[in-house]
Amino acid sequence: MKILFSKLVLWSLSLSLVSVQAQLSGDTWASVNQKKTGYLTITYIQAPALTFRNEQGQLDGICFDIVKSFMDYLRTTRGINLKAKVLPETQDFSKFLLDIKSAQGGVFGLGNITITPERELTYDFSPPFINNLSFLLTHQSVPTLGALTDLGRQFAGMTAYTVKGSTNERYLLSLKQKYFPALRIVHLPNSGAVMSKVSSDNRSFTVLDFNFYAEALKYSAPIKRHPVGDHSEEFFGVIMPNNSDWKPIWEEFFSRTQFRKSIEYRKILTKHLGSSAVRALEMY
Repeated sequence: MKILFSKLVLWSLSLSLVSVQAQLSGDTWASVNQKKTGYLTITYIQAPALTFRNEQGQLDGICFDIVKSFMDYLRTTRGINLKAKVLPETQDFSKFLLDIKSAQGGVFGLGNITITPERELTYDFSPPFINNLSFLLTHQSVPTLGALTDLGRQFAGMTAYTVKGSTNERYLLSLKQKYFPALRIVHLPNSGAVMSKVSSDNRSFTVLDFNFYAEALKYSAPIKRHPVGDHSEEFFGVIMPNNSDWKPIWEEFFSRTQFRKSIEYRKILTKHLGSSAVRALEMY
């Protein structure tokens, strides 16, 4: 499967081209609320359905549509006009997190970013905007795993690939500890690289988020899901620097609009995932 990585593109809501700087920054909420104008900085990591480049060369996806809804909410309820500067895609997940960690003011990180207690010590998050399902995946030629207790025997000699510091790495480490002590785990820079490896090597496996699996099916990639490895205890959110004063206004937006119960939200999910995937998510 070929997963496209995007360059800097222009977003319709007054997004402008910017160069990557050593420290990311944007206007604080306090400043924006007072002046009724300001700018945000958006950095992202490519993730199918969540953040990607569409056929028109524009940034698109669930995350971007939610940010646009958030900006519309501030415009209609508070008369605030925001501009957003979108940085080039970051293809290294560790660098992505470090950039957010050192950022100041209105900086939002988008992608398949899981909210965890550990990350909440270092970063701020919006309320969760979608459940994250993680799947155990191999090349389609690998026999289906009947039980996790058979992992060490059935996957003997196989190598696991993952992104360092990700929640999927943490899940793989727990599988290694419980069922496959001899497992070798290799790190790749991003989930797209992991999917490419697993789809081309029948001696490899991984755990990846549901949107990467959905993308693989869309392009008929030779990928198999092993349902015994499904994992569904996580949520995605917009990630921000620690102590960001944008967090309360994100919480207000989700609460006052009942966003995850809204027609607008369901339209966003259906647009990017399809109705079948949306129904599957609602089961968890």
